[in-house]
Amino acid sequence: MTAMKAKASTALTKRLILIVNNKGGVGKSVIARQLADVLRETGKVIEVYDTDGGTGSLLLANGSRDENGALLREQDAKVGIGYFDIRLDRDRSKLLDNLSSGADTIVCDMAGGSLGEISRIIDDGDGVDGFINAAERHGYQIVIMNVLSNVQGATTSVRDYLKAFGERAQHVAVINTTWGKDEADFPFWYGYDAADGTRKGGKTKQEFQALGGKEIHFPALQPGNFAKADAAQMPFSQYVKLEDLTITERERVNKFNQKAREAFLEIANIIGL
Repeated sequence: MTAMKAKASTALTKRLILIVNNKGGVGKSVIARQLADVLRETGKVIEVYDTDGGTGSLLLANGSRDENGALLREQDAKVGIGYFDIRLDRDRSKLLDNLSSGADTIVCDMAGGSLGEISRIIDDGDGVDGFINAAERHGYQIVIMNVLSNVQGATTSVRDYLKAFGERAQHVAVINTTWGKDEADFPFWYGYDAADGTRKGGKTKQEFQALGGKEIHFPALQPGNFAKADAAQMPFSQYVKLEDLTITERERVNKFNQKAREAFLEIANIIGL
């Protein structure tokens, strides 16, 4: 059910950023890692959560650790990565309850298939109006950050979030260029010409644009570099400072970090930069 337009009772000066795609493996956690670094440079109060329980890749990479490098069980979401499991009845409400902190921006790396779980928090599975109303009452503008790979399911997920949240959220499409550099590499998002000459795909992008959605392109890191950075289990901003990197590796990560920052700056007003 499409969210109905309603006037918020307070000015929406804060952000609840949900990094989403119902399709798994599109790169949500990588985007979340970079976004956390960029937002925390602002000096604002930023809370970051992994909603995939205690084993999510965002938590493992950016979570706070003790002097021996062990991940701390108790995480301060303003410094490390808070976590809960959006799929569990006992945890699901934390997506809203965490707003009580009043943080300037709250970023949530949402597990695959989370849209249905969001609809169950207040609305008993019937839309998300109650969820949006609660966020707005606490001064939070919801930002849906859709991470796109080149598979059809990833584009279908964007359509599902557009239908659910409609005008009551701001929508961002993050084209993850790990999956391709050109529009032809993302046929379901940009559209393509079939063999019979008909135009297929691209309708979701048109609906997205009609709602004022903004599109950015997220950079790709050379696969070998990314594998090493991922294994290091630390924020990219820290990884680039490791002494055992070669000059080439360090410069590739520097470029990756800079390109990610530039992409987020394109939507600075939307994400509260």
